[in-house]
Amino acid sequence: MKRLQFILLFVAALLLTGCEENLTLEIPEGEAKLVVEGHIEQGAPPIVVLTNSVPVFANVSAETFRDAFVHDAQVTVSSGGQVYTLREVSSAAFSDELKEQVALQFGISESLLNGSNGFPFYVYTTDALKGTVGNSYALRISHQGKVLTASTTIPHLNPIDSLWTLPHPKPEEDSLRILMYKYADPDTLGNSVRYFTKRNQEPFYPGLLGSVFNDELINGGTITFPLDRGEPRGQAEINQELYGYFGKGDTVTVRWAAIDLPHFRFWSTLESEQNSNGSPIGSPNTTRSNINGGLGIWGGYGVTYHRIIIK
Repeated sequence: MKRLQFILLFVAALLLTGCEENLTLEIPEGEAKLVVEGHIEQGAPPIVVLTNSVPVFANVSAETFRDAFVHDAQVTVSSGGQVYTLREVSSAAFSDELKEQVALQFGISESLLNGSNGFPFYVYTTDALKGTVGNSYALRISHQGKVLTASTTIPHLNPIDSLWTLPHPKPEEDSLRILMYKYADPDTLGNSVRYFTKRNQEPFYPGLLGSVFNDELINGGTITFPLDRGEPRGQAEINQELYGYFGKGDTVTVRWAAIDLPHFRFWSTLESEQNSNGSPIGSPNTTRSNINGGLGIWGGYGVTYHRIIIK
């Protein structure tokens, strides 16, 4: 009887194997949503990039990014009882000041915004409004019957105390240095920070594995910690031997930006999702946007700059 059961199972397995077919699953595309990446900092105008979401399995190309920009939206920012209308501007028409601000906010080279590379970049902005520390800013976007809203603040400045460097732990890597910082957190819960680094003439890049911190564990305390060199977003590979380090002779500028809690939660959850992408043991994660009716972030920055020349 056992032998007969084995033969029957073997035959059934052969029959099932012989019936295999290649299945093509048609996954329906989700509804396209408006995606916002907008910022305002003290002394600078608001800058908002508005795009359509792209399907996860879409073939991504330069044309995909170019066609994703949303045009002719009605965009306003309200602050102090006054409403400011943002106009759409193409990179071909950027002023030198706007080009500098866009490159700063999005971590791209100014040379890519000169209009000669055939890839236009569009933002919504206004010269009538400049950010002020301590103020709140309400964003409203209307486009083809969709309305998006968000609000943010520019927190009070919260600078680093000091910067210095330490040698690489391997003596043979004596040309590389670890950037260290000392930071004293105010005695008020909820202080949050996002950092960027600039090496020599490179753009400002955010920390790759984690660019944001908050004071949940150190409220009112002082910490001394390494600060990884920022990296451009979207790069295919990371040089593991050089990641996080600076070199002797580098001029390093740290852009240290105080942010509010919704702004912190967006970048924290987004970076957590990116870092666990593809991991079989990664926890499910949802990026916590502060955009009502869409995706993305509208965030304020209270920025201080800190510079060190590595001898």
